[in-house]
Amino acid sequence: MDEITTLADEFQAYLERTQQMEALWKGDLTYLEEWEDFTAEGVAARRETLRQFAARARAVEEAEGSHPTLDLVAHAAMALDAEMEFYHDLQAVNSALGFHPMVLTFLPRYPLVTAEHGERYLVKLHNLVPTLAAFEERLGSAATRGRVPIRTIVQQTIAGLGRHLSTDPDEDPLLGQAPPSELDDEASAVWKSALRDVVVEEIRPAWKSLRSTVENVVLPAAPPDERAGLTYYEGGNYDDLILGNVTRSYPAQEIHDIGLAQIERLEDEYRQVAGPLLGTTDVGEIYARLREDPDLHYKDPDTLVADATQAIAKASEAMGDWFGVLPQAPCVATSIDQGPLAFYSQPSQNGSRPGTFFFNTADPSMWGTFQLEATAYHEGIPGHHLQVALTLENEDLHDLHKQPLSVAYLEGWALYTERLADEMGLYSSEMDRVGMLAADSMRACRLVVDTGLHALGWSREQAITYMVDHSPMTRKQVEGEIDRYIGNPGQALGYMMGRLEIEKIRQSAKERLGDRFDIKAFHDVVLGHGDVPLGTLERLVGDWIRSQD
Repeated sequence: MDEITTLADEFQAYLERTQQMEALWKGDLTYLEEWEDFTAEGVAARRETLRQFAARARAVEEAEGSHPTLDLVAHAAMALDAEMEFYHDLQAVNSALGFHPMVLTFLPRYPLVTAEHGERYLVKLHNLVPTLAAFEERLGSAATRGRVPIRTIVQQTIAGLGRHLSTDPDEDPLLGQAPPSELDDEASAVWKSALRDVVVEEIRPAWKSLRSTVENVVLPAAPPDERAGLTYYEGGNYDDLILGNVTRSYPAQEIHDIGLAQIERLEDEYRQVAGPLLGTTDVGEIYARLREDPDLHYKDPDTLVADATQAIAKASEAMGDWFGVLPQAPCVATSIDQGPLAFYSQPSQNGSRPGTFFFNTADPSMWGTFQLEATAYHEGIPGHHLQVALTLENEDLHDLHKQPLSVAYLEGWALYTERLADEMGLYSSEMDRVGMLAADSMRACRLVVDTGLHALGWSREQAITYMVDHSPMTRKQVEGEIDRYIGNPGQALGYMMGRLEIEKIRQSAKERLGDRFDIKAFHDVVLGHGDVPLGTLERLVGDWIRSQD
């Protein structure tokens, strides 16, 4: 086995062992019983291991030359190490994307099959109790060091835990896990009873203890909302987080300026596309109509479900004209009543589960009727589903390239496909094209407010005001977005910066190949190597261009 494959195998094994939630969501039950180690010793050990992986990748590259897998190991290890500097103190306690909401959203959705799976799942739930105790200890230590989120976010976390604990124990979200499919009715009933016992008797008291710690230890140490970004925390490493999420090094001010320029261009498009539909070219009025007009928002979940299903079906039928290699796994649209507004779940590698575009229908009015199609194309086809399913089905790729390790590649591609869907003629109406612009507004605003918060010292309110003024999102939606960016610095930059890089690579290929440029072949190259940093993708496309001569 060559040195590159050995390194990739070891890094893959490390990720599977230390990212249990992601592995389980993909159907990998190898480490079912385990949880993330929140102890200071555990975090320090993982960071040192990541640095060793990055150093090994660079050493092999120096000896053997560049290789996509070496690029991925070096970049992913660096990015994960940079993220861990603040993750456990700031993001893990975030009400939007922290440990508590992620457990409630993702834990009760695992594909349990055998009786053994069921027993191991119950052990996992038992093990959640000491994990929460370690989390509490971590938060207490962070509070003494001033590594605490701003006051509003801490208050939201307390409120979220309170809402969960105020529910009827028999309606706890964790009781939504389906019994192992191989169990008969009697065994399923016994298993569900055991599940209830551990959730009600062990886990809910542990959540209650965590809430007490957040309220009595973390909240008193929380800084004001005016000091929201990393620039106010000792040891802030925003430049590293930019590199980790964009996969190229950019000064924060340059990204900020790119965002401002994108917003200006988008406003011209709103005037051209939305202006005739809404009877005004005043961008502020256009935003207000899009966010406030009840006729432009869904009123019932059934219509939302029907439109989502139709959008995925339409894109499935058209994808053969734009992609040479098509996925075998289908993509389906499925409604949910909790969790994020929308997300994608990859198909299982054995074909037992399709790729799924999940969309939240708990409050249909949260969805603009113009918004649904762009989201479906981003999360489903031709977005994440083609990207992920084709990678999973590519037997020539090392499994490491099938992991979600590069935000700029993964989310940059999905955002690229929202515009590609327009080229494909997928949008049903000019108003649906306005939804494409609305999605762009959010991603362009992210460049401005993320850098504003974490490099330029913006307050939470300053970031909220900018995004409300420059997008059709409601203030409530914007607040959720801003709190996400505060908790996960730099991650939101990968979407638009990634798309712009992919568009630049495509334009360069078109200029160099001229009439020989084939959009199907280009897309096959972009999707044919799995997850890679964007500099690596540019090199791979360059190799393809040279092969055409």
